[in-house]
Amino acid sequence: MNLKAITSALLLAGFAASPAFAESGTINFTGSIANVTCTINGGSNAPLVADIGSISAGDLSNVGDRQGKASIVITVGAPGETSCPNGTRVWARFDEDPTLVDLVTGMVKVTQGPNAAAGVQIRLFNENNEPMHLKDDQKIFKKTVQDNQATIIHTASYEAIGPVTAGTANGLVRYTVNYEPAG
Repeated sequence: MNLKAITSALLLAGFAASPAFAESGTINFTGSIANVTCTINGGSNAPLVADIGSISAGDLSNVGDRQGKASIVITVGAPGETSCPNGTRVWARFDEDPTLVDLVTGMVKVTQGPNAAAGVQIRLFNENNEPMHLKDDQKIFKKTVQDNQATIIHTASYEAIGPVTAGTANGLVRYTVNYEPAG
């Protein structure tokens, strides 16, 4: 076969096998931009502090044991704050940053350092005391703004994930307050 015949055959084969493109569907994006500007205690200017307390390593002897309790209260809005309208639904969503949260256990990691405790993490709970998994299931509990304010409540406890050794057991998690406008 000559070179011209081979080139022509390859070109024809290329055209015959060209991919077919078909329209499979559409995606309609929906949403809204709210004019809600509630103040939030514990925002970036004044972070919340949840003191779980000092727990004995012996009280966390088995994986899954929980000890200590700290309340986390996020206040949204204030009386008379008209930019935080009544009927707005609010909730906190915790950031699943893998440098701060163990994506397998869904708990807040204990900050590492020379005197850090080991074998323990920080479990968050929603207002109904249901354990939250910060990656897979945050068990969000929405609150409705009344009197231009709402209170979002969570708690935290230490939870054993392995043999626990004594040391500092501090952690950090970021959150965002989400709004769902009334009506």
